[in-house]
Amino acid sequence: MKKLKRSVLSVATLSILASGCLRVEADLPFNPLKENSSSKRKSNLVTNESLVVNEQIGDENIKLQVLSESEFQMQRLAGNILGASAIETNELLNNLPSTNTPAKSIQNKTMLSGQGKEKSLLLGLPIGLIGEQSIFGGVITKVSDKSNDTLGALKLTDLSPLHVRTMTTTIDGKPAITLVGCPGKCDEESEQVGLINFPIVGVDKAKDQVILDLSAIGKELDLITMMDPTGAYTKLRAISSSTTTFDYSLSTLVFDVKTKMIPVGANPTNPATPITEFTVRWYLKLNSAFNPAFISRTPTEGVGFFQTERSKETKITRFSTTNFGNTVKYYIKNVPKQYQTMFAAAFENWNKEFTQIIGRNLLSYEFIEANDPRSKLLIPGDIRYNIVEWDLDNKAPYGGLGPSIANQFTGETLSANVLIQGPTIIELYTRWFQLSSKARSLIAAGRNAEANKLIADFNREADQEMAERRKVKFALKLGQNLEMNVHGQRVELEDPMIKNNFEIVPEGVTYEQYMTGYFGEMLAHELGHNLGLRHNFKGNLGATETRETGSVSRSIMEYLGRPFRHLNAIGEYDRMAISFGYRGMKPKNLNWFCTDEDQGSDKLTLLFKSPECTKSDATNDPFSFWESRMARAIEMLIDTKSTSAPVWKPIEIASQIDEAVTGLVSYAASAERTATTWTNFFGKLDRPNEAKDVKAYVLEAIKKKLCDPDLATIIASKESAEAEKLAQENLDMMKKMVAIKTASLGVFSTTDLRCELVLFH
Repeated sequence: MKKLKRSVLSVATLSILASGCLRVEADLPFNPLKENSSSKRKSNLVTNESLVVNEQIGDENIKLQVLSESEFQMQRLAGNILGASAIETNELLNNLPSTNTPAKSIQNKTMLSGQGKEKSLLLGLPIGLIGEQSIFGGVITKVSDKSNDTLGALKLTDLSPLHVRTMTTTIDGKPAITLVGCPGKCDEESEQVGLINFPIVGVDKAKDQVILDLSAIGKELDLITMMDPTGAYTKLRAISSSTTTFDYSLSTLVFDVKTKMIPVGANPTNPATPITEFTVRWYLKLNSAFNPAFISRTPTEGVGFFQTERSKETKITRFSTTNFGNTVKYYIKNVPKQYQTMFAAAFENWNKEFTQIIGRNLLSYEFIEANDPRSKLLIPGDIRYNIVEWDLDNKAPYGGLGPSIANQFTGETLSANVLIQGPTIIELYTRWFQLSSKARSLIAAGRNAEANKLIADFNREADQEMAERRKVKFALKLGQNLEMNVHGQRVELEDPMIKNNFEIVPEGVTYEQYMTGYFGEMLAHELGHNLGLRHNFKGNLGATETRETGSVSRSIMEYLGRPFRHLNAIGEYDRMAISFGYRGMKPKNLNWFCTDEDQGSDKLTLLFKSPECTKSDATNDPFSFWESRMARAIEMLIDTKSTSAPVWKPIEIASQIDEAVTGLVSYAASAERTATTWTNFFGKLDRPNEAKDVKAYVLEAIKKKLCDPDLATIIASKESAEAEKLAQENLDMMKKMVAIKTASLGVFSTTDLRCELVLFH
C-alpha cells in the first residue's frame, strides 16, 4: 500500500485537492481587493459579513458551496435542499462509504448562551469526495487580545495533520460525516477510528452535495476552555462559536471557526461585557496534492532533525527540493525598513549553504508591508503559505518561534512560520544599550556603586516584566486520541526573550552592530527550525573565540547568552546536518550534536548526561565557563570592585547560581559514565587525566571560589559596618544555596563544602 503523506496546519472540513504535486512556492490566492470589472477570475474567499451567502468556490475539478444559515433555510423552504431526517436523505447516505465507529462526542458543557445568534457559514461538500483520503488539521491563527502574554503565546497552537478518510455515520439517530483515521504510530495495518464528527444538516440533490455544519467543531472542540476549563489562567469562558470564513486555493480548503469568550462570571447578555475572540483555521487537503517525488529519510546519529509524530516508522521533517525547481517561498510581514536588510541576510546566508549542497537556492522571500492589502490574506498558521511575521498583534514570552507542519508519513514539510516579538525586543534592547552607556560613564568617573545599582535596577525591572509573561503550561487533548501542540511553550522551538541577567553591553559594540547580528542570528536560527533542525547545544565546543562573526559556535542552532549571540552564524555542524537532510550524506562527526532532552538537570539525569551538553554555557571550555559564572555571582553579591555595599541579593541571581553549580557538578556526577565522550575537558591547566579523579577536582574548584581568603579582606574593606554586614550575609547565603543545590544533585554534602577543609595550591 502506498504510504500517505502528511499535511500542514489548519483546521478544515474537507479539503479538496487537485491532483498533481504541491508547489511550495506559489502565488497568493486571488485578492478580492484588486479585482476589477474586467477580471473573469472569481475569488474563493467567502466570509460571513453578509446576511445572505450563496457562493460557489473551488476550481474546474472541485465545486463547493458556501451557504449562510439564512440562505440554507430559504433553500430548504424552496425544496432545493432536503432535511437531514428526510427519507431521501437517508436513502442517499446509505449508499455512501460509512462507518459504525464515529468519533466519541466531546460535548462542551461549559459554553454559555451568547449575546445573540452568531452568523455562521455552512459547507456543501461534493458527495463524490466522501470516502476519499485527505489530511486534516487546525491552527490557532488569531487572538484578539493584544496585551495578554498568556493568550498571545497560544497563537500557532496546532493539531498535527491527520491522515483521514471521510465517512458517513449516524450519531444519536442523526446523520454526520466522521473523519476516520489513525491518531498515532500509524502504518497500513493500524486500526482506524473515528476522530472528528461534522453534523449533516441537509442534502442538495441537484448539486450532489451534503451540507455540513462546521461550526460544530468549535462548539465541541472549544480549545481554550479545554486547556483551561475553570478559567484559572485565561480568566475566560466561551459563549459562542461560528464558522466565519471559507477559502480555497492551492488545492486546499480552509475555514475559520471563531470562538468568543468573556471573563469568568461576566453576564453574556450585557452588551458592555468585553469579548475575547480566538480564531482557529482548519484545513482539509486530498492526498493527491502531495509531491510523489519526495524522498523520506530516517533519523541518523550525529545530527538532529524534528521527526514525524504519528507514523510508526519515524521520518525527519524537511522541505522538498523536487518541486520542479521552485524555491520555498516565504512572505515576510511587517518588518520595519531598517531591519529588512538583516532579515534578508538570514535568507541569503542559508541560500549560500544550499547552493553548495544542492546546487541552487532553496528559499525565496518577499517583504509584505503592514498596509499591503495582501497582508490580511497572509495569516501565519495557514497551511498554504510560509510566513515570517514581525508580530504587531500579540505579545508572547518568547523572542522568536519557528514551528512547521509536515506530512506525518513522509516527513515533507508543507508549511512553516516564524513569529518575532519585534516591538518588545526593540524596546527592551534599546533600554539595555542606553543603560550600558550610562553605566560605563559612571564607572569611568569612579562611581562603580552607582553603575552597579543602575544595572541591578534594570534587571529587576526586566525580570518583573518577564515574570508577568511567564508561560502557563497548558495541556490540550482533544477527546481520547488527539493532542494539540502548544508551540509557544515548547522549549525545543522557542527563543527566550530573556536569558540570564543583562550585564553591560560588550565593549566596542554599537546598537546597530549588535541588533544586526542579533536579528540575523535569531531569524537564521528560527529558519533552521523550519528547515527541520533541532537545537544543538554542543555547537560552542567548536568556538574559536576570535570575536568575529561565526567564531562563538559551529552551529546556528546553539543557544548563546547576550555577550555571544550577535556573533553566531551558520556553521560547520549546520552544513553537515543539512547535507544529510537534503542530500542524504551521512555525518562524518558524530560527537558534534546534542539537544534539549540530552541535557542533565537533576540527580538522576546528571548521572548519564554529558556535562558538555547544556543550553546555558558558552565558549569551547564549558567547565571554565561555569567557573567564571560562579566567580561572577560572587563578584555581584559582594561587589568586589568597590568598597560600597552590594546592590544584588542572592535571590535575584538564584538561577545563575543554580546554573553554575549544576554545570560544575555535572562533571563530577557523570565522569565515570560519560568521560570517554568528553572533548574539551581533559588536558587543560591542572585538570586530572582520569575520570576517577574528576569528582575531587570539581569539589576543590567550587571551594576555591567560595572559600577564597581574599574575600574576607574585600569584605573587611567595605566603607561601613552595614556594607560589610550585607556583603558577608550575601556570601554566607550563597554558600548555603550552593550546599543545598549540590546536595539535591546527590554529589557533595554540606560537610564536603566546609571551607576549613579546602586546600589552595
